[in-house]
Formats: sequence, C-alpha cells, structure tokens
Amino acid sequence: MERPFVHRIRERLDATGKSVRKAALDAGLSETALKDLLANEKQWPKLDTLQKLAASLETDPAWLAFGGDEDIEAAKAATAAMPPASLPVVGEVAAGRWLEADDHVDIPPYDPVPVQPDTRWRVEDQYGLMVRGTSLNRVALDGDILACVDAIAARYRPREDDLVIVEMRRNAGLLRQMTAKRYMRLSTHIELWPDSDDPRWQTPIIIPHPEDGLSSTLEDDDGRIEVRIKAMVTWIHRPMQTRRR
Repeated sequence: MERPFVHRIRERLDATGKSVRKAALDAGLSETALKDLLANEKQWPKLDTLQKLAASLETDPAWLAFGGDEDIEAAKAATAAMPPASLPVVGEVAAGRWLEADDHVDIPPYDPVPVQPDTRWRVEDQYGLMVRGTSLNRVALDGDILACVDAIAARYRPREDDLVIVEMRRNAGLLRQMTAKRYMRLSTHIELWPDSDDPRWQTPIIIPHPEDGLSSTLEDDDGRIEVRIKAMVTWIHRPMQTRRR
C-alpha cells in the first residue's frame, strides 16, 4: 500500500508538469533520492526534505506531509492544546513494581517538562516518563524525566545499547510493569539490561527475538509475561535539586 504522502507528491508532479528529475533538482535533491523515496515503502522523508519538495512542487509543506485541510487543522489544534515548548509527563518507570490495571485509572497529572519536543518526530508521538527507583542510576536518577518517542509511530527498530521503554504484562494484562532498559541483541535472544550500580538490579530480562522487532513473550514461575518495547528514550531531563543544608 502506497504511503499517503507519495500520492500527494505524484499529484503535484502531474499538476506542475515536472519530471521526477526536475522536481528533485529544484529541491536540491538527487534524482535517485527522490525515486527511492517514491518507491521504497519503508522510507519516510525528513521534515526538511518535505519542505524542499514542497517548494519545488509549489505547494504547502503541511499539506504535502499531512494531507487535506481537516488533517492539518486537527494537527494544529492538538499542538495548540499543549503548553508552549513543553513535554507532557504521562507516568512512571519503575523496575520490579507490578501494578494492577485499576491502579492506572485517574492517575494524577504530572507537570509538563518545560522543554521543546524533538523536531525529528511528531509532537503527539512524544511524552515523558518519570524515573522511580535506582535501576537506571548510572544514567538517570529517581525523579529524572525520560523523553520518549512511541516506537510504533516512529517505526523504530532498536539498536545495540539503546535505552528503551519496556512494558511487561501478565494475567491477560491485569498486571503491568513499565521500566527502562538497555537493549542488547545476541544471536539467540535479546537481553534488556538495567543500567545501575545497585546490587538489586544486575539481571537482564531475556526474551526471544521478536518477530515484529518489538513484541515477545517469556515464562517465569508465575506464568506467561508479554513483553513489548513501547518507546525509545531520546533525552534525559533532570530537574534542579534543592541543595541540602
């Protein structure tokens, strides 16, 4: 299935009468790069590429990226609803803490982090999670905020040593644990490691290679656990600490 923005590029090529070569040259791109973008179903353009193409194809970059007026207005409304230059914090990561599903209802809101969301991804695909405990204390302390990007929305595939958000569910989802781990890929399995000097957190979660790159299962003494890489961590934000006297 062709990606929606490809339809719009082809529509503008027809409307302007430009060849792929001419449109690419006018955008400061190579002809091969534009042909690959149109043909490779796994390739998605960066924002600056779409802006260059929009100028070449005499159209609006927002329309080229997102489509019709209704889609654009919806995106503008969602962005406008956020506080200026802020990242919403939607929950916590805490190794070893299993919560019942009902515990996630009516969680009090956290203050947003006063930072600009990363321009490499859509604003609506980004959020913050607060670190609880010491399972990441080599890189993130209790109370730090992990800036995350939704793995599915970003079409993310983990790389060696990435810091990832891992969601584990047991009892058909009645219990849930959210934690952050270092990703390590071995020939026979995946290891998800704490990043800590705390003796309690020196053992990895070991899972089979996920078929989709993100989801797998494991068994322990209490039964089956569903494991999913939910997000990638892009930044760590640390609030100013009050000096102890």
